Amino acid sequence: MFQKVAALLARGRDAILGSLERRLLTALVLIIASTVALQAVSQSRAVALGSESENLGTSITMAEHSTQLLKLVVRFRLLSHSAAESAASDAPSQLDELTDVAMDIGQTVNKLRLDGAHGFDWSAERAAFDDLDRVVAAVTNSAGAAEAGEGRVDAMLAAAAGLAEQSQLKRDEAYAKLERSTHDWHSRVILLGTMIVAIALGALFDVLYNILPALRRMHGALHRLAQGELELAMEKFKLRELDALSRSLETFRRNALQVRDLAFTDPATGLPNRRAFVERSMRHLRDTKRTNRSVVVAFDIDRFKFVNDDYGHAAGDTLVRLMGERVLRFLGEDAIVARIGGDEFAILCTPTLGTTPAAMCSALAAHMRDPFDFDSFSIAVTISAGFIETQDEHGDDINLLLNRADLALYSSKRGGRNRVTAFTDGLEEERALARALERDLPQGLAAGELRVVYQPIYSAARGMDEVEALVRWRHHELGDISPAKFIPAAERSGLMPQLGAWIIERALTDLSRWAGLSMSLNLSPLQLQQDGFVSFLLECCRKNQVEPTRICLEVTETISIERNTRALLTLELLRGAGFRIALDDFGTGYSSLCMMKTFDFDRLKLDRSLVEDVDTNTTSLAVFNAAVNMARQIGAEVVAEGVSEEHLVATASEAGCTHLQGFHLSAPVEADMVAHLFAAPDAGELNRGATSKPSLHRAAA
Repeated sequence: MFQKVAALLARGRDAILGSLERRLLTALVLIIASTVALQAVSQSRAVALGSESENLGTSITMAEHSTQLLKLVVRFRLLSHSAAESAASDAPSQLDELTDVAMDIGQTVNKLRLDGAHGFDWSAERAAFDDLDRVVAAVTNSAGAAEAGEGRVDAMLAAAAGLAEQSQLKRDEAYAKLERSTHDWHSRVILLGTMIVAIALGALFDVLYNILPALRRMHGALHRLAQGELELAMEKFKLRELDALSRSLETFRRNALQVRDLAFTDPATGLPNRRAFVERSMRHLRDTKRTNRSVVVAFDIDRFKFVNDDYGHAAGDTLVRLMGERVLRFLGEDAIVARIGGDEFAILCTPTLGTTPAAMCSALAAHMRDPFDFDSFSIAVTISAGFIETQDEHGDDINLLLNRADLALYSSKRGGRNRVTAFTDGLEEERALARALERDLPQGLAAGELRVVYQPIYSAARGMDEVEALVRWRHHELGDISPAKFIPAAERSGLMPQLGAWIIERALTDLSRWAGLSMSLNLSPLQLQQDGFVSFLLECCRKNQVEPTRICLEVTETISIERNTRALLTLELLRGAGFRIALDDFGTGYSSLCMMKTFDFDRLKLDRSLVEDVDTNTTSLAVFNAAVNMARQIGAEVVAEGVSEEHLVATASEAGCTHLQGFHLSAPVEADMVAHLFAAPDAGELNRGATSKPSLHRAAA
């Protein structure tokens, strides 16, 4: 039986104390109940104390009246004795004094009757105070009457003494009863007040040392979860509400861990993604601060789009996965390797002892050149990479490091791909300049800061009969800006179509004044993608009365027309309209041969890198001759660019070049000088022009 009762009590205790709501509600109910009980006790005792206080007041009044009566009776007796012994001559005055005292006794007796008759039984004593006038008369008359009066006075004295004693007793009893009631009221109030204080203190203690710490721990867990700390173990709480919330948070934590694994992992390769790379790299840099010098590397696959186009996107995804696995095998498990873009990877690693970052990155690039095996074929690719070595001033700012490694990567791309570049401060300066050019180019075009100059192209047979239109920009603050810098800025900013249209209109306006001259115009890949470009170019020719056959349009192999149907169609339409098409910078990339097979170019312009050292390097001469022979065999004209010295004129001519161009022959000149240059007596003879044109170069410079 005792065990059942104990079990019931335990269940009841758990039912109350195990719930935050019930604990607080129970404490509140107990405090309210105790307060109501205190109020009830206070109200009841206040009514009782009021009645007892009233009784005490009546008793005190009766005691005062009875004491006053006793004093008056005693005085009356003394006066009566004195009257009986005094001479007759004093009788009137004594009679008056006795009469006054008798009247005071009568008034006091009346007060006693009015104030305290309900509290005293003094009917017998009250008769002793009747007919006080007769008593006065008896006391002051004959001896027999005086003796009778003495008897009445003694009776009055006995009655007053008894009444005084009785009233004193009543007063003491009323005072004692009031004191007991007051003490009882104090005891009950103290007891109930102590209960209320104890309950409140108990509730406060429970809140301060049990509930609030539990809430703080729960809040701490919530805060840590909100900050992304998903490895913490959720606490089990005794309070049902917090325990239920803790279980829910534990479920959330486990789900969040799974989501984080998905959010921080690249699904195609299983490698960390950019976000995971940043977080892991920041922790690594903080943990290894000042202990070693790590290297941040950014690289991507050269011409990855061609892989997707030729083999399909599934093969491209597989290639990315295989490349990630190869990088991990090459660098080891200590390296942090992540895929941060379509074909771009990021690496944080520490070179082995004795290996420089540049050597490590070069070895990595070489390792990536080995073909990747697929089921029925293999794919060989190259990578372009940029790297930066961490320094103390970088701290753990991985985003800054990655941004600078990206700048070095883009420099590798601009340098021809398949190379590794270290970050330098100059790269940031170049980026700042590029952004400034993008920002200022529209204002420069509107303000007339750009102009078109013309560099002669000499025919081996006819001499000077053509010019190439080149754009120049004299910035209001930076001075002369190279086209190699502001043309890419125009393409990035989307201003290239507008700039290209301005160049074409300006150049054709000048060409309309030069009868007998032809002109080469450089086209941007973006112009070939532009809707209505063919119509625009034909309208410019019509407006300026220039035949399309006088214009040669130059495109670079970077346009990749063999993979761009729209560009190829645009070139076919332009060629059908009478324009000649030239492939510029031939020999700078592997795609040139493919483009020559896809499209029949009218002219090939050999890049200056093939020309500049043909007299000093036999290999360069062999490559140069092979390129010229190949172009001549397909029936295309050949222009040798970069003829900067006199001996290159004969070398290029002997190799079979149909046209020559370079600073030795003539630097670019302003439009006003073209007609004078073309009309010069030696303009038709290339060999004589070769020795006379340096003066023009100096004048133009």
